[in-house]
Amino acid sequence: MNRAFWINQGLFQLSWPACVIGAAYGILWIGVVVVGALAAWQLYPANRHRLDLPVLGICLVIGLALDTLWIKTGLLAFASPWPWESVAPAWIMLLWVALALVINHSMSVFKHRLILIGVLGGIGSPMSYFAGSRFGAVEWLAPAWQVVLAVGLSWALLLPALFWLTGPRSSPDSKIAQRSPT
Repeated sequence: MNRAFWINQGLFQLSWPACVIGAAYGILWIGVVVVGALAAWQLYPANRHRLDLPVLGICLVIGLALDTLWIKTGLLAFASPWPWESVAPAWIMLLWVALALVINHSMSVFKHRLILIGVLGGIGSPMSYFAGSRFGAVEWLAPAWQVVLAVGLSWALLLPALFWLTGPRSSPDSKIAQRSPT
């Protein structure tokens, strides 16, 4: 693990609290700064993976559709619903940008572990939305079991699909990974 790995993963880890807590308190610029730093670092030509921009586009489309679906179905409501209350807010779209920019970098190991990333996504995503609700960034409008089932199942399917799309064949260290017994 080199410096690029730690910068990518460090900025990714800072993205969630910056966006979520920022949204809860109406301080959206914090998320913009942190995710902007991640984007500036990762999209700099020397650091960019050839699939970063396509994955970014895919994540933005999926994120807008999925988090807007939660609003439209009455499952969730988001704090700081800018620019429109009826669609996924800008701060959650920043989290999708952050996710897109780690798939080919610090989290690329999951390209070879699709079941594991599916399980982690299925368990971790409802926990993330729950933690966001505790900060006041999201409100669960439906019964908890419905939110956990919908969010968990969607992420359990979505994350492996995103990592599969970028596949080990596109990983810069795929030759090393193919020889590795893990």
